[in-house]
Amino acid sequence: MYFFNVKIQVGLIVIIFWISGCRKNEPDKILAIKTDEVELFAQGIYTFKGTIVSIGNEKINEHGFYWSKSTNPEKDGTLIQLGPKNITGNFSSTVYDITERTTYYVKAFAVTNSSCYYGDEKSFTTPDTVIHPVIDYDKNIYYPVKIGDQIWMSENLKTFHYSDGSIIERIDDQLVWFNLPWYANAYCWYDNYGALAATYGNLYTWSAAVKTDSRDNIPTGIIQGVCPDGWHLPSDDEWKQLEMFLGMNQAEADGKNWRGKDEGGKMKSEGTGWWEIPNTGATDKSGFMALPAGLRNGAGYFKNIGRSTRFWSSTISGDFVWIRQLDYNSSQIYRGINGVYEGNSVRCIKDTQKNK
Repeated sequence: MYFFNVKIQVGLIVIIFWISGCRKNEPDKILAIKTDEVELFAQGIYTFKGTIVSIGNEKINEHGFYWSKSTNPEKDGTLIQLGPKNITGNFSSTVYDITERTTYYVKAFAVTNSSCYYGDEKSFTTPDTVIHPVIDYDKNIYYPVKIGDQIWMSENLKTFHYSDGSIIERIDDQLVWFNLPWYANAYCWYDNYGALAATYGNLYTWSAAVKTDSRDNIPTGIIQGVCPDGWHLPSDDEWKQLEMFLGMNQAEADGKNWRGKDEGGKMKSEGTGWWEIPNTGATDKSGFMALPAGLRNGAGYFKNIGRSTRFWSSTISGDFVWIRQLDYNSSQIYRGINGVYEGNSVRCIKDTQKNK
């Protein structure tokens, strides 16, 4: 912007005109950041969003969010650090450790060598009831379901790490799987197809499920194994407890092979979108949401997706392990023993104060 005046004399009167004009400014050499609206990502999970509008002369060494139950979260809030960022654009982070009926305040921030910059403060309020998801090491999200006195995951496990960060080997090749030693920690995707695993979860060897590397080093008691912290692989007795809540008596639960009446139907997802026809007795009244994930047998071949699913227990019987099976043409539940080298699904059950 510039200004100048023009004087015109008319007789004894001097008239002064102020004339102004604009010229293009150079871009501001300062950092500009804003906090975008908080979004509900999924039940119990919120997404914070921010935008780097412009970058000044200095590099951004750190950026992220502050959030708190009180205003001015940068003073006493929780810090989420996302690292350096040297281009403009959006960034985000999800949070799930929230409390019901609570208002939270959020600010995006960016730090350079000389200063810290903040976006505007945003807020969001959680509902009266919050179902907290379970998140494994690989950031897969699972929702819990309460069945009787137990709390189960309502999906099959998908992680390829233990909770301490150690990795589980994925085995695709059929012959390699066939030649696995007894104590192999391995998993696979059905038909080696990751998109199927996104729906049905992974198939694990029993040794991977309980996290053992030796026949002589099998854990006992409550076994966390491949499950996230606070959760564990269900024992044979815990499967029985579930079955009896759904309607079996003790004698039926203690039996082998196909047992009960409609308890399996209460665990299977309804309809024939996943299960083959007729999906006998499927009502999913329990909320367990069992899907027909199939299995991988000891020879390394995949079998029965759409028709069957098997779940590991933590309970060993000689060189075998107790499992549960559900089929497309039965409303009952199968209880039997399975070789540890097969690939089956894992459902985790929540620790309680009693078994922690």
